[in-house]
Amino acid sequence: MPHLNDCRGDIKKQWYVEYSIRNPKTGKMERVKIYDKINKFSTYDERFDYAKKIIKDYSKQIKNGTISFQEFIEYEDMLLYDGQGSFSRKRLTKAGGIKKYLSDFLKKKKLEVVDKSYRSYQSKLRIFCSFAESKKMIDKPVTVFTNEVIADFLSELVINKSLSKKTIRAYEQILHTFFDYLKKKKIIAENPVYDMPCIGLIKDEAPAAIPSYMRRLLQITIEKEDPQLWMFICFMYYMAIRPGQELRLMRLNQIDYDSRRIIVPNYFAKNRETESIDIPDQLFEMIIEKWELYTFNQGFYVFGKYHEPGDECQTISSMRLRFNKFRDRLNLPKSVKLYSWKHSGAQELASEGVSVYEIQRHLRHRDITTTEMYLKKRVGQRSSTIKHKFPGI
Repeated sequence: MPHLNDCRGDIKKQWYVEYSIRNPKTGKMERVKIYDKINKFSTYDERFDYAKKIIKDYSKQIKNGTISFQEFIEYEDMLLYDGQGSFSRKRLTKAGGIKKYLSDFLKKKKLEVVDKSYRSYQSKLRIFCSFAESKKMIDKPVTVFTNEVIADFLSELVINKSLSKKTIRAYEQILHTFFDYLKKKKIIAENPVYDMPCIGLIKDEAPAAIPSYMRRLLQITIEKEDPQLWMFICFMYYMAIRPGQELRLMRLNQIDYDSRRIIVPNYFAKNRETESIDIPDQLFEMIIEKWELYTFNQGFYVFGKYHEPGDECQTISSMRLRFNKFRDRLNLPKSVKLYSWKHSGAQELASEGVSVYEIQRHLRHRDITTTEMYLKKRVGQRSSTIKHKFPGI
């Protein structure tokens, strides 16, 4: 920021106000000196007072984005939707604008997180970018994104999109990570995402377990008409494997027939650790006798593109859309989701009296507290004594 160089108080020398601004092309800070009319004054106090006015004026201009590099630079736009950059993602933007920094940040995240997490970063930062465009801040330096601006953005999300507290919190965390990235690169001095208001609607967005009669109704229809989808559901129910990455991209060689386990490699696992899950007897029997998965090329995806194991996997939303069609056809509520089968399996384990510790290991939660909260939310407090041995009135 602008500051005075008074040559150690020597009024015989040329005083000046200086500040530094980063040149996005070189990545280096470039110094700017402002002499203006400072040296026309003959006394220390006069020079000092005039310099204070210059410092105040230039500081305001820098914060408002009036002063910045106005050159255009080329960058790879990671905010484009699939198809928009089919030929090239190369775009031009004003140097120092937020679009380039958002894209640089996304390129870094693409290497660090699983695809689902990356898409979450990308979609939320697209909306933040649209907000910046609507406020005519898109070409201004990132220093204009103050604490107040971030709070306004989150407030608009609640007002215009009716988002939940949980979703607003996710936006806040992603923005905090982005601005922290800029701070570490010394592009900004302070992270503006702090002390955000606790806003958002109170919603329970977690998919609930499916009642047994609905599960039976779905099984009768899906198992007959879409055997691959039913196999997908069985793996989710019995193994608690997450559908997006872990299950969709699972290959046959991850099934260990000797130890009756499935190995989830770290590059797919949510916890980023290679994990193994015990296969229940019911599922193992279907793997061997019903689906005969051992007879296929073990390098194939379990859920191939053409409704059997193959060298091409299903698209990311294929199974969900197929399941939703069955659900809607059977007039079941929208709250019944494909992911609900994972919660249904956990609920049945808890109902059978399986210990929280065993359920924690099966669900691959990091700690037992997470599992206790999970069961409390989806299963609730249950007691066979209260149900069946309550004293009569």
